[in-house]
Amino acid sequence: MADENQPNTDAPLLALLQRGVRHLTDEFLVRLSDAGVASITPAHAAVLAHLDAEEAVSTAELARRADVTRQTMHRAVTQLIGEGLLSSEPGPGFPRSTRIALTPAGQQRRDLALGILRDLEVELGDRLGSEAVAGLRATMSRAWPH
Repeated sequence: MADENQPNTDAPLLALLQRGVRHLTDEFLVRLSDAGVASITPAHAAVLAHLDAEEAVSTAELARRADVTRQTMHRAVTQLIGEGLLSSEPGPGFPRSTRIALTPAGQQRRDLALGILRDLEVELGDRLGSEAVAGLRATMSRAWPH
């Protein structure tokens, strides 16, 4: 019988990555809920994670940053505008171009979410060692093209 406390290093890497993502995502959602924030979808998280308070960007640029299709990003942006977390303004150039920006409520939600993610990373560092987490971050940053 396998010891539950021993890591399963024979599992496929994909399974290990999925387990980590699932654990962090579940804990992230619990903490958002504890903070009084309604559940956030991965698509919404991608939008908020790739916007900053200082600059409005196009939906196409957000899609590029998040590595999703423009259609996927457009749906998420439209929903977040409806929730009052994003604003849309006409962009320069092409008549249909728009610039997307965080509203104050969107900035507050983004800051809360980023704080939770930082806390989760610190806690992972407490379990694995901060050097291991820094190495993991560096490795994952290099692993795939942007």
